[in-house]
Amino acid sequence: MNYKLLFVLNAVVVLVFGLALLLLPAMVLGQFQMDARVPEVFLSRVVGAALVSVGLLLWFAKDVDEAAQKNFGVASLVGSVLALIVTVVGVASGVVRSNGWIAIVVEVLFGLGYAFMVFLKPRMK
Repeated sequence: MNYKLLFVLNAVVVLVFGLALLLLPAMVLGQFQMDARVPEVFLSRVVGAALVSVGLLLWFAKDVDEAAQKNFGVASLVGSVLALIVTVVGVASGVVRSNGWIAIVVEVLFGLGYAFMVFLKPRMK
């Protein structure tokens, strides 16, 4: 595994989810049985716009030098851990009433991938 592959995979997942939240927020919220009132739809669109930005950054990060890739990897690891915490709290509190496990699995997988690249990969050389 290398940063380029991880960034591309993460960029695709984040871009798809971000565009879905931006363009079809009520449908996405419905998949998680979350409320789709006006404030939730608005905030979903804001989060979708932010995810599109993150996805584009990750897409372009695949082509930067190794030191910058490691920095992007650390930032992505922190983001994955924070997203995991927020998602677990949302599932545990009942805000996310179904399919929350999908987001948890995705966040854990990307978190493990970034943790591997940041902490273990350099030592394997």
